[in-house]
Formats: sequence, structure tokens, C-alpha cells
Amino acid sequence: MKKTIYSLCVVVSCFHLQAQKDTSKLKKVLSEFDVKNYKSDPKDRLIFEANYTGWLGAPSTIKTDWKCVGFGFYTLFDKPISNSNFSFGYGLGFYSHNYSSNANFVYQMDSSKHHVATVLEPKTTPYIANRYNERSFEIPLELRFRTKTTRVFKLMLGAKVGYVISNFIKSDDADGRIRLYNIKNVNPLRYGVVFRVGVEQICLTASYYFSEVFKEYGPKGINPFSIGIAIIPY
Repeated sequence: MKKTIYSLCVVVSCFHLQAQKDTSKLKKVLSEFDVKNYKSDPKDRLIFEANYTGWLGAPSTIKTDWKCVGFGFYTLFDKPISNSNFSFGYGLGFYSHNYSSNANFVYQMDSSKHHVATVLEPKTTPYIANRYNERSFEIPLELRFRTKTTRVFKLMLGAKVGYVISNFIKSDDADGRIRLYNIKNVNPLRYGVVFRVGVEQICLTASYYFSEVFKEYGPKGINPFSIGIAIIPY
């Protein structure tokens, strides 16, 4: 009888130890933020931006106002780099840049009368609205960092290349409302850097373009930039 009771105790002890092992394994598997077993998932695939847009290097006589508001929409593939905090993003986007100011775009024939130059001069008549707008398709390329925490901190640095598909001037003054398309000597190529930092779905974002706004026969040394907020729903 004693032998039988001893054998039952041994069997129960074995089952108890095995159950403890299985429970500990389950805890490890269910640990979402286990650094060793962490697996990166694609994120940050849709990005909406609302920006203040402007020019650096414009003539000192050209003054901007608060209506320099642009926006961007980007859809990207996100490729995690192994199980690290880093990933690589690439995709396609649309960007609208508004430059609201007192700038009057004036065409002048050069001395040889072979080329038409574009000159920026301050408007001398009162106006309600006066802005230059350009819309571009862009290809963004980004290196991304995300923390493995409950509230995800994000840091993204990258580049983007774009092409201006349309541009126009919209003016509303004493002479009426005018919209003039295809401004002469605008550089259609855009390329620059982009930076974002934030938490979860909200980030601060900034872009600077190394490409100038105008080509050879336009004003020199003017580069576009933007600063704003990025919303990343998915």
C-alpha cells in the first residue's frame, strides 16, 4: 500500500512540474514586448501632411503671409530590417506647394531677344489674394526607427525625388481674378530631404529641396521648404 501511495505522489509531482514548464513557455510566447522574440511588422504605410510652405532665398522685397499652406499624401511600402528597430520605406506621393506673397511674376526679354526671363517684383497695387501653386508627384525613400514600447516613438530620415506636373499663379486684385498656368522658367525637377519625429500617429515633419524653383532664366538661389504635421493612420 505504501508503495502504491509513493508511486502516485511521484506521478502527480511529474505532472505538476511539466505544467509549470508549459506555463512558463506560454508566458514567453505571449509576451508581446519580449525584445529577444520581437518580430517587426510593416507600419507607417499612409502619411498625410499639412504644412507651412515657403521659399528660402527669395528677394528681400518679396513678403509672404500666413496663407502659405500646402499638403502631401504618401503611400509607402515598409520593409522591416530583420528583427531590429529599423525599417526601409519607399513608395509614391502627391505634394502641393503654395507660396502666398506679394510677388508679381514679370516676363522680360533678354538683351539678345532670344530668351524670356522670369523676374519677381513686389506688387504695387492692393490685392486680396496672390499665390503661386505647384503640384508634384514624388518618390520618397526613408530609413525609419521605431521603439519597441507600448507608445511607439518614431524617427524617420530620407530623401524624395519629384516632378512638377502643374503650376499656376492665382491673383485677386483690383483688376479682377486671374489664374495663369505654366509659368515660364520653372524647374520641373524636385529633389531634397525629409525628416519626421513623433509618437504613434502624430509626427512633426520638415522638408528641404536642394533643387531650385526656377531654371536658368529665372531668379537664382530660391529653394522650397515645408514644415508641418504628419498624420499616420496606418
